[in-house]
Amino acid sequence: MAKAEVRMTIDPFKVVTEALSKVKKRPPVAKIIAIDYDEEADILYVRFKHSKTVDNEPLDEDGLILASLNERNEVIGLTVMEASALA
Repeated sequence: MAKAEVRMTIDPFKVVTEALSKVKKRPPVAKIIAIDYDEEADILYVRFKHSKTVDNEPLDEDGLILASLNERNEVIGLTVMEASALA
């Protein structure tokens, strides 16, 4: 059986690190449990906790980095638009 190689066009961990360095209010980050990158839209979705998103809060001045919030107003993920600019 041939060995499959899986790669992303960006380094999601570098993007998250760069994104968090640009935010005014740094959300508490535990561990990343899921990552999804939409290459066509250039949006990185990062999940820290299994919970339903009920709201989003911009974390930077440009509104390109959003915190996903659950019903308890906890940060459960990040959405990073124009992610490749941070890669």
